[in-house]
Amino acid sequence: MKIGVVILERSEESQGGAGDPMIQLPSSRMTINGIFGVMTIRDDDKSKQQLIKELNELRVRAKELEASQSRHSRDEEIVQIFRSSTPIGLFIVQDGKFKFVNENFRSVTAGSPDELLDTPSMNIVLPEDREMVRENAIKMLKGERTEPYKYRIMTKEGQVRWLLEGLASIEYRGKRAVLGHTMDVTERELAQEKLEEAYEKERKTRQELEAEVQRRVEFTRALVHELKTPLTPIMSSGELLVSGLKEEPWLSVAKNIHRGAANLNRRIDELLDIARGEIGMLRLRAGRVNILRMLRQVGDEMAIVALSNGQILKAELPDSLPAVWGDEDRLRQVALNLLINATKFTPEGGTITLCARQKNGNIIVEVQDTGRGIPEEEQKQLFQPYHRQMDDLEHLSGLGLGLALCKNLVELHGGKIWVESEPGKGSRFSFSVPPAPAEQEAEPEQVSIAEVKKQ
Repeated sequence: MKIGVVILERSEESQGGAGDPMIQLPSSRMTINGIFGVMTIRDDDKSKQQLIKELNELRVRAKELEASQSRHSRDEEIVQIFRSSTPIGLFIVQDGKFKFVNENFRSVTAGSPDELLDTPSMNIVLPEDREMVRENAIKMLKGERTEPYKYRIMTKEGQVRWLLEGLASIEYRGKRAVLGHTMDVTERELAQEKLEEAYEKERKTRQELEAEVQRRVEFTRALVHELKTPLTPIMSSGELLVSGLKEEPWLSVAKNIHRGAANLNRRIDELLDIARGEIGMLRLRAGRVNILRMLRQVGDEMAIVALSNGQILKAELPDSLPAVWGDEDRLRQVALNLLINATKFTPEGGTITLCARQKNGNIIVEVQDTGRGIPEEEQKQLFQPYHRQMDDLEHLSGLGLGLALCKNLVELHGGKIWVESEPGKGSRFSFSVPPAPAEQEAEPEQVSIAEVKKQ
């Protein structure tokens, strides 16, 4: 019986490329993808077909081994990348000591791998945080906690840093161990601390401002009381004198006294309303208002004042306007204030025009004069409390509260107020209020400025 031997090895030609393995039967040596093998051929009981079959099986096995080696190489490469390139810090703790740390964890703790390995993991944790870390770690490993927890560490340079940490139980080298993943959140914690400090500072400042506003309101109330107490008998006496006197010059004197007292009383009311508006206590007694009728009444009242000043007041009002939902007395106050201002700044012989119309679903009321106009830089401050135009200083009347109060009242009605003016061309003051909804009931209700601001 003849016995042949086949030896398998990688030939020089097959190492560099793909292709079928080289079979060298004559020399009794063969190479299949780098796998060495020896096959005994019994030429008396093995056919050529059986030999080819076994060679094909060997070829498949060789490819499987080659693929396994490739996967193993890739796994090692992935592990190496995971060690050095991941932005997450990784470590393995076994028996309370570090057994593995990746580059990110090492850089955060500012220690070398040799310094960390086989050292107690709690050494880097601040003493005051260790108990908390231990409790949270046990809960997470037991499945009682899923959210990562924060704690502080002390680096090699003595710097305190914040870590966000999560844990998982694993088997490492045949024993139970803990795999930890951490993230450096120091910058976020520092930003949070600054934010909390800023919030606390803002809270204290707000409380101080609120206390200051409250003190001012209390002072204003006391001032109003002190002014109104002596003013009330003056107004009553002036009204009595006007109704009782018939002869001049005493009748004119009595009218001047009554007019001055009424003017002072109106200024005091404005001062009190402004103080109420600043703390959200200014209220409306709202109901359906026939704004067209109200504007005609105000126009008739102010026409007499304009005539006495040598001015012309024209009321260019439409035949009808939708009703609005608001406080009629307060809307009258706004319109009256705008007309009074127009009479103050319109020269003798000038014209004041009261207009109203519906536009874009709102009722627009306008008061236009032919006065000297207002510079653009002053227009931005007109509706601020205690601001007075430079021209107004000549009249020495008012506290600069009228337009600020008008703004509060209009906004309380859900509207807006604005001015359009050019020096030498007069001014147009306008305000808008929404119409009353059709289903709105006629029963009056109270609305505060605080409620309007919330909306």
